[in-house]
Amino acid sequence: AAAVTPPNEDLPFPRAAGYAALALNGAKGGATKYLTLQYLNYARWTAQQHSCNLPTALRTMASSYLFSAEGRFTPFGVFKLWWPHVTLVNETVHWGVKVPLTMRLYSDSREAGLGPHSGLFASVALATAGEVALTGWSERFGVHMGLRQISSYRESFRIAREARGSAIAGFYAGFAGNYLRNFSWNFTFFEWKRLLHNAVNETPEGAPSWFCWHLDWLRTLEKKDQANVLTFEAATLGTYLTFVNMAGDNIKTKMQYDPARYTSFTGTCREIYAQHGVIGFCRGSLFKGIYLILGATVAIGIQERLTEIMAALVGRVA
Repeated sequence: AAAVTPPNEDLPFPRAAGYAALALNGAKGGATKYLTLQYLNYARWTAQQHSCNLPTALRTMASSYLFSAEGRFTPFGVFKLWWPHVTLVNETVHWGVKVPLTMRLYSDSREAGLGPHSGLFASVALATAGEVALTGWSERFGVHMGLRQISSYRESFRIAREARGSAIAGFYAGFAGNYLRNFSWNFTFFEWKRLLHNAVNETPEGAPSWFCWHLDWLRTLEKKDQANVLTFEAATLGTYLTFVNMAGDNIKTKMQYDPARYTSFTGTCREIYAQHGVIGFCRGSLFKGIYLILGATVAIGIQERLTEIMAALVGRVA
């Protein structure tokens, strides 16, 4: 694939490390995000469940977990935000398969004669289907555990199956919204990631002065730090310059939270728009932004530190 695809058209990830290494690194990142940032997933779900703004979502969470029914302050209730432990599985698998699966399919698409953009579009479309197939069930169960306090997977599945009328539809409740969210983010993320890496390698002709200054600053960083910054920038651009990303996320959460009420993708879209307007499709976006910022700083730092500790322990055992 490397001989077929010019370097400036390839996806900017260390292909030489192998797909397994890329999957392991992504899985570690997903697990670290759960451990350090799960409360932001919970906040995003809450904002989307109620179609409310950030202050209202925080007040809702505080009244549910920081105060008892008698009004007593219960600070340790905050740890209940990590109770949807199936999200650990979801995040680990979700981030573990995203990059290596897309890269493999992209190589195949280029060999089949597709171009850099059409090939990426096709590979992301297929990879996202696989990603959602692997994680859709845990997305739905995580929302049920968090927002409905359902601890039994069997009960979660029963609710979704009875609401949808079949086992497969219940198993993948919210599939369409989940696919829309993941596909739009994945495609724009990879496009921006490639574009930004190419810009660092060679400044685009006619680039504005502020962008040239930014590229000069990026070139002063170590390769690993540079890659982390570019990943953060591509993720942010993929989130906020793609309206359908957050729209799909809102549709997904509502369809998974209450499959009996939100029975179809189009019906959910109509209800959100009728009750909340366009802003209803953007709820939770501020929590998503905070998640991206902390994921690119705190979570990556912790992940790298844990990797160093694991390497040291393995070295001692060897």
